[in-house]
Amino acid sequence: MQARAVFEAALNVQAEGGAPFPEVMIPLVGSVREFNPQAAIVRQTAEAVFAERGAKVHYLVGTMIETPRAALVADSIGRAAEFFSFGTNDLTQMTMGFSRDDAGSVLPEYVKKGI
Repeated sequence: MQARAVFEAALNVQAEGGAPFPEVMIPLVGSVREFNPQAAIVRQTAEAVFAERGAKVHYLVGTMIETPRAALVADSIGRAAEFFSFGTNDLTQMTMGFSRDDAGSVLPEYVKKGI
């Protein structure tokens, strides 16, 4: 549903003279085996919308590296994804066990103590 909305909106913008370039990000994948089926759904949805509307836009499908597992296998995910970025907030929370809201009170003390 979300991918369909992205592609329909992009085609609307294009029809009005704009030059959209959607980048669809698959969240919270932990491996390329999780990414590939979701990316396939996005691409199938794009093709369905393009066929229905008789127009196309160029787009990319990527992911956000948000888990320690994904960070460890980012090389394999990067071979399949057309782009990715690092979700530092989620990655920090899962790796260190505290949120950015806690960091302001925890990290200064850690730094002070050399932890």
